[in-house]
Amino acid sequence: METKSRFVLIQHKAKKAGLHYDLRFKIPDSKDWGSYMVKKGIPKGSEKVLAVRTTVHSEKEALFTGEIPVGQYGAGTLTKDDSGICDILQYEPNKKITIRFHGNKLNGIYYFINLAHIKKGEKNQYWFFKGKLP
Repeated sequence: METKSRFVLIQHKAKKAGLHYDLRFKIPDSKDWGSYMVKKGIPKGSEKVLAVRTTVHSEKEALFTGEIPVGQYGAGTLTKDDSGICDILQYEPNKKITIRFHGNKLNGIYYFINLAHIKKGEKNQYWFFKGKLP
């Protein structure tokens, strides 16, 4: 499976959660966008970082930048950090997602590996890392 898609990387200075990144991409065969919160930023080299799947978004919500007012979910400032096209090579959201990003900061093959088989009940947590195709 290889599906052309789009992505956006949002720097989110949230009042509650602090500084983190929201990585969003259009889900194959859907109008919705998947969203993953990455606290430590985009992994470099062989580094693995924790990514947490959050709620799906409409395109308008996924691409939003600006200010979310205090009292609303996600209150804080959202700034676009990177965007572009991507190729979704594998999409099994409760197992493994493989994406080739074509951006300025996100460029290359990245994997999301679900941690549910390691941490029982943690189906929304993933190792997120850069790699190569096997």
